[in-house]
Amino acid sequence: MFELSSAISVLKVVLGFGLVIFIHEFGHFIVARHNGVLVEKFSIGFDFFGARLATWKRGDTTYVLGAFPLGGYVKMLGMHDLPGDEDAELDPRSFQAKSVGARTGIISAGVIANFLSAFVLCYIALLLGHHGAPAVVGSVGYGALEAGLRPGDELVSVADRSVSSWNELMMVYVTQEPGGTVPVRLLRGGEEMSLELVVHRNPEHPFNSPDFSSPLESRVGSVGAGTAADEGGIEPGDLLLSVGGEPVTGWGEFQRLIQHRPDQEVVLTVVRGEGAAAQTLELSVRPSARGADGIPRFHIGWQPEQPSVLDFVEPGSPAEKAGLQVGDRVLSLGGIEASFWYSLWRTATWELPHGEPTELVASRAGTEFSVEIVAGPRPNWGVGVQGVPELGIAGRRPASLEVGAIDDGSAAARAGLRVGDQVIAVRGDVRLGDDASTPEPYEILDPNWDEVLALMGALAEPTMVIEVERGAARHLLTLQLAEVDWPQKMGFLGVSPVVTEVLYKMGPVEALLPAVVAPFRLLQDLISGLRAMFQRRASARLISGPVGILQATYSFAEKSTGDLLNFLALLSVNLAVVNFLPIPITDGGHFVFLMYEKAKGRKMDQELEARFQWAGLVFILLIFLFATFNDVGRIFGF
Repeated sequence: MFELSSAISVLKVVLGFGLVIFIHEFGHFIVARHNGVLVEKFSIGFDFFGARLATWKRGDTTYVLGAFPLGGYVKMLGMHDLPGDEDAELDPRSFQAKSVGARTGIISAGVIANFLSAFVLCYIALLLGHHGAPAVVGSVGYGALEAGLRPGDELVSVADRSVSSWNELMMVYVTQEPGGTVPVRLLRGGEEMSLELVVHRNPEHPFNSPDFSSPLESRVGSVGAGTAADEGGIEPGDLLLSVGGEPVTGWGEFQRLIQHRPDQEVVLTVVRGEGAAAQTLELSVRPSARGADGIPRFHIGWQPEQPSVLDFVEPGSPAEKAGLQVGDRVLSLGGIEASFWYSLWRTATWELPHGEPTELVASRAGTEFSVEIVAGPRPNWGVGVQGVPELGIAGRRPASLEVGAIDDGSAAARAGLRVGDQVIAVRGDVRLGDDASTPEPYEILDPNWDEVLALMGALAEPTMVIEVERGAARHLLTLQLAEVDWPQKMGFLGVSPVVTEVLYKMGPVEALLPAVVAPFRLLQDLISGLRAMFQRRASARLISGPVGILQATYSFAEKSTGDLLNFLALLSVNLAVVNFLPIPITDGGHFVFLMYEKAKGRKMDQELEARFQWAGLVFILLIFLFATFNDVGRIFGF
């Protein structure tokens, strides 16, 4: 069954991709024939070196199915991509014998056909139904929390452009100025609100990445082979209800419940199946134990200068109910010192009993006070070690990594690390790839605390080099680390979640207006993306070539025919725009030459035109190689 479905998906890809090419070339073909131009060959797919799947002749035209499916062409009498010697007297059926207006129409027809076909593809996709993640917030980071965004918010517009899906949201977000602000309108509980978000960009990523994400279902998306979930009988599609009798309120809470049960037998309650076939099952699983995230197996011996001052308190959270306020500094939790955020996070995440009152000591304006606090379910926050979602509190990440505290007798103290040192680099030997026996040097410049913890967790040897600034001097300090006697372990089940998606499906009349609007939206998004690349707001690494396009086409073909058609509409608009860019050898390049001829009353000098065409060919080949390199890099992770 799997092989059959895969074969059907491959067939859909071939037919779908061929359809987009056919529409483009048919536009050229039909307008050329209408203007009396002899079409010598109509090829879907390239027939390099004579490699053809099929060929036949009707009238004066040879029709070809080329063996190389990534393209096609229409060969007209008298039309040359690269100019050569022309006959003194032109055949009246020649492309060159036609007026500038007729030739312009023929050149533009492919682009127009692609754009018009996008309407039809979008319309059919809406009739059949296509899937997409709604523009709803799932998980939020500190910046989004501080700006007022919350899990469950439905975004209505971003940068004054309406959005109805996560894809539309991202297409707007990635073209914004990194570090700037973007206005957002949203719905929360039926009430419309407005706020401004800072546009986030990780320099290592080719585009802006918001510190909020699409929602995840409490449903299993995939199960790792040989994992605890696989051995316990969990299957993709299972809806998670409870872990050990404790209700699953979201994916974050499910993770917490599993993480706190390493090597423990636990009963997992799930619903399997849909509708009348749905059944509730109780599965006995034993999460495997592995090193806890954020807690390395080596004694780190120091903490960053980040006092556990509350920069954010969630309304209605356990912290607010206990009376805590922004500006309070936590001193201890459950009798354990926690005056820095890392120590507070460790204590709250791994020592705090859930559902039971715990003493929290804090200070406010120099006065100490004590409150009782009860940790609740983990909300969908992505704040890392800078917050405790179960309590509803978070702290701001410092702009630079400064040493705030050093444990007496630790490797950090012995190496000469001092409070106030500015950490500018960390280095160590780690094991990368499948060959775990070969450590490789790894360096992080201008690191944050999360990156230091990640490096500590990946060290192959108990040695780490820290480069610090101390006054006007720089120092290299080598820390000889000791392994933790009883390293913190966390439970690991081996499942991933399902991204929440909805089915966008409409009736024949209802779908008309959205289908008309959709291609213009796609065109606007594409132009905005190209402009963002030229303005360096987005990286050229986003450009995909044939490999990436085929991969994406296959993934949509696997979902449904409606999803495939919706993607083909996007592909068709992309093909129209790229083909009409003013690059010699493309339709847009030919259009520019025709406009020159119209303005000057004569054709461009053949030798000069040939130089432009060769330059365009070289440019297109370079873009092709660059895009293919991007595709391969995404596959192999470089």
